[in-house]
Amino acid sequence: MTTTDSGKDWLTPLLATWRGRRAWVFDQQIAIARIAAPTGNESDRAAMLQQDWRDVGHTVTQDRAGNVIARVAPTGERHRFEGSPLVCLAHLDTVFSAEQPLCVRQDGPRTYCPGISDNGRGLAAMSVLARFLRHPDVRARLQRPVELVLTVGEEGEGNLRGATQWFDDAAVRGGTPVAAVVIDGPGDRTIVHHAVGSRRWRITFTGVGGHSWANAGTPNPVHAAGACIAAIARLADAHRPFGTVAVTRMHGGEHLTGVPTQAWIDIDLRSLDPDRLGTMSGEVERLARRAARDASHTSPTQALHCAITVIGERPAGRIESRHPLVTAAESATRAVGREPQSASASTDANVPLARGIPAIAIGAGGTGRAMHTADEWYDDTGSEFGLERAIRLVAALATTDVLVR
Repeated sequence: MTTTDSGKDWLTPLLATWRGRRAWVFDQQIAIARIAAPTGNESDRAAMLQQDWRDVGHTVTQDRAGNVIARVAPTGERHRFEGSPLVCLAHLDTVFSAEQPLCVRQDGPRTYCPGISDNGRGLAAMSVLARFLRHPDVRARLQRPVELVLTVGEEGEGNLRGATQWFDDAAVRGGTPVAAVVIDGPGDRTIVHHAVGSRRWRITFTGVGGHSWANAGTPNPVHAAGACIAAIARLADAHRPFGTVAVTRMHGGEHLTGVPTQAWIDIDLRSLDPDRLGTMSGEVERLARRAARDASHTSPTQALHCAITVIGERPAGRIESRHPLVTAAESATRAVGREPQSASASTDANVPLARGIPAIAIGAGGTGRAMHTADEWYDDTGSEFGLERAIRLVAALATTDVLVR
């Protein structure tokens, strides 16, 4: 086998096959979207895909976090990088509760269903990769193992739990990957190689409470929360566009005619720059404690207590546009007639990037909007281009020396 036989000719018929199976891929995507997978309860969706992978011949395992894992080993004689796998990841979970109706509705080219794009599309693409990597022509050309990983806990308060577990385990067993490719949602142009770091906090104000008339001077946690929100809004304006601060949830009070005993707000801080993220965090903490002090001035002996609880934290990281992984993704993008676009986002790729492991996130074709809402939709028009891009990229990374520079 010569080095030239890993070029385009052997890949062309396989790509043609998958272009012809576009309808099957979309049906798979819909079937996945119909299975509820709220963060922390992804087991039904995991079981469906685990069986799908076993049906095509993979040995499938689950780790202690609940990630679904299949390893594809080379069969030829050219696997010079056996200890350094390529890993492809897609998250199983959605932001929706188990009670959210998952009704599929068609309106012209758009298919509506919560989670159909994020990450129904990415998971459908992983079903394709599971089949592609089982093909004898592919396995004979592999120069390194490929691990397919369906992760749990990517969304919201999941805090990238599944990806963190997999990379922790890989480090322990000495199998740190040469690169990671995350497949997340639709699209065929963007290449995410800047990971947005985030900190999610709950700020809670507590006091003694009392009657709204008889105890009118008692420090009020809701007043403190309101003042804190107003101050955070001004802080957010000061840091854009290099960092964002958002109050995302709020709650307070027990009944209409009483000074509340408690109020809380949830904060989402994000930035590409870890130093800026640290600066914003310090500023938010100072604003929260000042709000508690200011609300307590009428009765210092009943001063409010301010507590900050960490709900989640995602590390920031990046690789430059000239990195071989990014240029390989750009080549795969141009090969399907699209112009690549650099992007930043918060995905499972945050975990490897923060650890110095090259990683990107890409979409898997088609278009979608209104993610994380009940009106989420997906349009399958032209989806074969994004799917082909993903196949080309994985083939290049797994069968050539493109990452060895």
